[in-house]
Amino acid sequence: MKKKTLAMLLALCVTATLFPTYSKAAVMPYFVAINDTVLPFNVETMPFVTGGVYYVPVKVLDSLNIWAIGSDDLEFVRLYGANNRYADFYTARGVTVDQDGNTLQWPFARRVGSRFYVPLHHVCEYFGFTYEIVEIPRDIISEQQVVLVRIMSNAVFNGPTLVGLNRNAIRAAYSDYYSPPSPSPTGPVASPQPTAPPPPDYSEVSIHLSFYNISAGSAGGILDLLDIQAESGFHSCFFVSAPDIAADPGLIRRIYGSGHTIGIWLEEGTHKEFLATSDLLFEAARVKTVIVSASEAAESAIEMASDHSLVFWESAMSLVDYDDASVTDVTDTIPRESGERKNLMFSCSENAASVLPGVYTFLQINEYSVTRITETVEPVEHVTVDS
Repeated sequence: MKKKTLAMLLALCVTATLFPTYSKAAVMPYFVAINDTVLPFNVETMPFVTGGVYYVPVKVLDSLNIWAIGSDDLEFVRLYGANNRYADFYTARGVTVDQDGNTLQWPFARRVGSRFYVPLHHVCEYFGFTYEIVEIPRDIISEQQVVLVRIMSNAVFNGPTLVGLNRNAIRAAYSDYYSPPSPSPTGPVASPQPTAPPPPDYSEVSIHLSFYNISAGSAGGILDLLDIQAESGFHSCFFVSAPDIAADPGLIRRIYGSGHTIGIWLEEGTHKEFLATSDLLFEAARVKTVIVSASEAAESAIEMASDHSLVFWESAMSLVDYDDASVTDVTDTIPRESGERKNLMFSCSENAASVLPGVYTFLQINEYSVTRITETVEPVEHVTVDS
């Protein structure tokens, strides 16, 4: 799968767009901390200040579970946070819009090359964080006044204490960053070192994405994310139950109209339930399907599906059982060997909506082959993730 439309904006490349001449001196010598952790001191993490507004690169928000997904032309970026909350930044127009479509009166976001910056104060307020600006004492760094920009969700130490505990590391990091380059060696030229191996190619590993429990409240946000990812081939299968269809037939039509496959989710696992749900599905969206899945409690569903020539997808892996699952919890289960396949089935929960941007970015960066579930795709079994 080729990386096309979307990628997480964590690549860092400074151009002359904002800084006419790029040098270390042109970047603000500010440290950044998230809660009680001081981040590495480099251009990837350094904020900058303009017009009295502090801007931070979106990269530093990773550990706060704020994820950035944007277009290749870098003129649109969406920040996802907890509780399916997001904000859209249109860099070319200088406009920021909240998840309800309201224009936010924020300082406009900044783009430097492919690095994306957002206003610290407004992002923290919007996603429920606090922040502080802590001056680093001159007995730690004497050359110039340096500050620590600290973003907090559950910090333990106060700012001065955090700086004191990290004084040696802060001094060393500053010294390393501003130390002059080593002089060129004299004498015989060293033999060239072997080049680094190319990144792994997982294009021959097939990943199938599927969702169920669409009444959990986050299906709309997940669909928004999938709409952004559409040109990358991130189409999925949504398993819907009879109550799902009855509760929101418009959502069912939107799912199908967006190019996703629809399957039937069985609570009891009987053929009677399948026929009744199938009739509701056709009435709501004019869709017929033979793809089914069921909760583990519906043991009879597998046998019923076989008896009636239905395509059954097992539901062993689901984030509904792992409310605190992280991006790493999910990506650690993704196979690495050529020819392998994996079905990632998610409940449409708030947690799923918060980790999916990171999972999608992992799949894109590693160029996995994301294949939509259809009637002709052979089901794969799942491996349950230990909580």
